Amino acid sequence: MADGHLELSKTQTLRVVGSAPAALEMESTWKSGGSPPPTHWHPHQHEHFAVLEGVLTVRLGGESPRRVEAGETIDVPARTAHSMWNAGTVPCRASWRVTPARRTEEMLRTVAAGPGPLGKVRMLWRFRHEFRLGSPRRG
Repeated sequence: MADGHLELSKTQTLRVVGSAPAALEMESTWKSGGSPPPTHWHPHQHEHFAVLEGVLTVRLGGESPRRVEAGETIDVPARTAHSMWNAGTVPCRASWRVTPARRTEEMLRTVAAGPGPLGKVRMLWRFRHEFRLGSPRRG
């Protein structure tokens, strides 16, 4: 964590702006030329993104990827499979709000700490109320 930023991957960093039980407020930056991360979903949380600069590529539910440009927003309801990345040629920056916060900040700090393979498996179990891989079952 250099100067308050968490490095989640080689292409994504974030900065926590505010953290309370009701909401986690962050600002995220994606470097250009990223590729889609694994599809995931949140069992109990809603996410709101407002693109501040650049273009964010978003795959939401079973839809084809779409571009969300600066000045636009996107909401991700709980139990909705999604992935986000910057497929463009310039950096992308967005505000990111997670409601309720639950243990998301702790989870993101764990990701930034770089857990090894076994740590990643443990992390999936530990934060199962905040994060799941794949798509939720419907029915």
